[in-house]
Amino acid sequence: MEEIWGQFLTWLSGLVPKVIAAGVILAVGFWAARLLYRVILRGMERSKADATFVSFFGSCIRVALKAIVVITAIAQFVDVSSIIATVAAAGVTVGLAMKENLSGIASGAQIIFTRPFRVGDYVAIEGNEGTVERIEMMFTALRTFDNKEIIIPNSEVIASTVVNVSAMQTRRLDLTFTVSYGADLDRAKAVLRALVEAHPLACKDPEPLVAVSELRDSSVALVVKVWCAKDDYWTLYYDMQENVKKKFDEEGIVIPFPQMDVHLQNVAPQPPSPPDRTRR
Repeated sequence: MEEIWGQFLTWLSGLVPKVIAAGVILAVGFWAARLLYRVILRGMERSKADATFVSFFGSCIRVALKAIVVITAIAQFVDVSSIIATVAAAGVTVGLAMKENLSGIASGAQIIFTRPFRVGDYVAIEGNEGTVERIEMMFTALRTFDNKEIIIPNSEVIASTVVNVSAMQTRRLDLTFTVSYGADLDRAKAVLRALVEAHPLACKDPEPLVAVSELRDSSVALVVKVWCAKDDYWTLYYDMQENVKKKFDEEGIVIPFPQMDVHLQNVAPQPPSPPDRTRR
């Protein structure tokens, strides 16, 4: 027991300095990594690099710096070269185990170089909509209108249909308004056209379109198609909704409620049939 205890103390006395060294390396290394990351990030921002490029490669640099610190700390206990040799020998197995991660990194690089969207663009990806906040090494983060964050793996982004709403400088706003069958269609169309042409956010070229789009069960649908700058889309949308309602009220143009006409037909009562005398 004394011999075992002595061996344990010898092992412990040799382990304590390594633990302390590893702790110091982790603490100082992570602090230095954060400092170096901020310096590199500020350098890329001052060079006026694209925000998408800064977001992705900044994420890669941050992960790489932390990995270097962790490997240096592990080297206090084991021979790192042996670990590297083991990983290299088991490269196929490791590659299969990290297939999803490697796919995410490759997909992130593909997003950076093909540029289907950039940081700040409003996109729709398989039912998820929001503004692109950042493109990390493994995932893309979207921010919704109600300030929620949606995380989508880069591999899924590449495999999905991406709708980039911010890709073009202008957008077409499609509005539909209904009037009653008794309304003057020419007057209603003239009111809608006047409202569109008077709005400062509506583009004059291409020319706005006002037309009858559908004859519904209890109303006539009028469609308004007008172009505007992409940043003015929702402002113009809400303004038109309010302005049309107020103007229709002033002009006496009725916006009908859903309704159904029921016709009752008077039918003369039928005399009762005579009894069947053949039955007993």
